[in-house]
Amino acid sequence: MILPLFKRELRSCLLPTAIIAAVTVLYAGVIIGMYDPELGESLALMRDAMPELFAAFGMADQGTTLLEFVVNYLHGFLLVVLPLVLAAVLASRLVVRHIERGSIAYLLAQPVGRIRLMVSQAAVLLFCLVLLAAVLTVFELACAQAMFPGELAVADLVAVNSATFCMWVFLSGACWAGACTLPSVSAARWVGVSVCTLFVLVQMLSGVGEELSWLGDITPLALLDPLGAAGGQPGALAGAAVLGISGAALFAAGTAVFARRDLSV
Repeated sequence: MILPLFKRELRSCLLPTAIIAAVTVLYAGVIIGMYDPELGESLALMRDAMPELFAAFGMADQGTTLLEFVVNYLHGFLLVVLPLVLAAVLASRLVVRHIERGSIAYLLAQPVGRIRLMVSQAAVLLFCLVLLAAVLTVFELACAQAMFPGELAVADLVAVNSATFCMWVFLSGACWAGACTLPSVSAARWVGVSVCTLFVLVQMLSGVGEELSWLGDITPLALLDPLGAAGGQPGALAGAAVLGISGAALFAAGTAVFARRDLSV
């Protein structure tokens, strides 16, 4: 890794990371604050009135504990879409924008190999995701302790967020692979995030009705089971591991293809 390049690129990526982190913790705080029996009854009535809509956004089951409530109302949709937006923005900023503006010529002129160059860029993206996960976890724990002392176990939340982070690695790996491999600037910027968005939409459709429930098993997102990971279930842990390893493989594949690309610079 090239440390000066990592620091420079990290500075340029901190603003979008901070924005997504702020939105994420805002929703997390609101959702944790909604964990109340009276509000729970109101939500149950709304869910009964619009079961398909709640199921589409991964909110079909309210749960009986604070952890289940947070997972069902936060991890089912918001913690998929918001990190995907961040991954798409950062992949575009770290790779596509340099190619589009021609500044990639300056980077390639440095006395370092392309692999090392792109590993530094990928490290920035992954580090920003780690920052997001860390901020989210600390904020959730602080809110839960302040509002509902003793209701949320640290180890369980860490397990849930670790499994979710593996999914973020997969989504960001898809965005990274598209940014590094596709020759068209427009395709490089949008194909990866479009494929991931398709996964999300298919997952949402699977909750609309019984006849479409099978769709939930055909996307990689089906491998994510945060509550199962918190419970130490082997299938859930294996699914999270597959997502993380697949994401790492996509990062590696994208970097390897970029190292062999013929760039017109």
